[in-house]
Amino acid sequence: MCYYPNMEGNRGQVMTCMNSARRRTVEQCSKRNSWRSVWLVLVAILLVSMIALAGCRAKVTGPLPSTETAPAVPQRANFLAKVELAEIINDEDFAELYHEVAAQEATLPESLDAALDRVRNETGVNLRDFSDATVFADALSLPESMECYPSSAGVRYWGVLVEGELDESSFVDSMESQIGRELPRSNYQNLTIYALGDLDGQDEALSMAFPSDGQVVIGTDPAVRDVIEVTVGLEEPISGTVYDLYGELGDVPLKLASSVPESLTEQIPAEMPIGPVSLSLLCFRDIKYATLTLAKNETIVDAELCLVFSSEDSARDSQLLLWLGSELGENLVSDPNVGELITKTQISRSGTSVSLTLRLAMSEIEQLILALLQEQQ
Repeated sequence: MCYYPNMEGNRGQVMTCMNSARRRTVEQCSKRNSWRSVWLVLVAILLVSMIALAGCRAKVTGPLPSTETAPAVPQRANFLAKVELAEIINDEDFAELYHEVAAQEATLPESLDAALDRVRNETGVNLRDFSDATVFADALSLPESMECYPSSAGVRYWGVLVEGELDESSFVDSMESQIGRELPRSNYQNLTIYALGDLDGQDEALSMAFPSDGQVVIGTDPAVRDVIEVTVGLEEPISGTVYDLYGELGDVPLKLASSVPESLTEQIPAEMPIGPVSLSLLCFRDIKYATLTLAKNETIVDAELCLVFSSEDSARDSQLLLWLGSELGENLVSDPNVGELITKTQISRSGTSVSLTLRLAMSEIEQLILALLQEQQ
């Protein structure tokens, strides 16, 4: 920013400075929107073309204690997901799927390799160096953080713990080279925390640290500090129901388990009119936990979402309503391709758990992703 003690006497210089600032802002926004589009497509494809179905095995009496070694994720987290990035990126069908979607989106690089190169060139982050990523968050803060008005948002708490061929010095040098400035540093428990600021144009300040060799954590500052405390032994790693559900999903390339906050379920309408009658949706307000797994078998992808309710009555009522929704799917959405996919969803129940499973061909996944992108426009 430019400052002039005598504004009247330097009006021309002030206007020149303001115009220059505007041009820089437009260029930065254009660049940010460019790699945001790439990220959007990559994430959309990841969500529907991962590898490994483990199934929904939650029981009325609760999940069995997890036998997995807990990751360096803090106790506060009650949203936990893991993605085997290297396995996905190296999958030929994944690369072909990206190519087919990019062919219909002029703003996207033509190939997956080109998309990964763009992310690296514009952020300094090479996704090819990553082997897997563990995403964690405080689920209670997620609904508030998605509100339209930032002033109503709660305190956000999330992080991504990435493992791979990572060298702290090289990683930081690459990021600083791309953003054109040195990252502010601070020391915590003998580890360096790098302040990323609002690199994505958000009010939320992000931090980054390297808790151990081959690991980097990026997220909100409290989450990053908590990971460090877990790593050095000042805090116990994650445990409890969500982690037990997560552990039941097995050692697979994609799995997700989360508590479902009341602030989210309370937004579900009490009833939904269908013709001359109204159906009660109050049973869905009893959802307590959710798990997700996705699988790929040659050119077929299987997805399973499990909803765990507080009672069998709510689970039974929800199963009936979900079955009805799958039967009427083509009439509930405007896109006929999406409606046809809804009708293919299989609904089942075991105790307080309701499972939704869907088998998709790669061509159907392509249609689904394009429909999601249309909704974002």
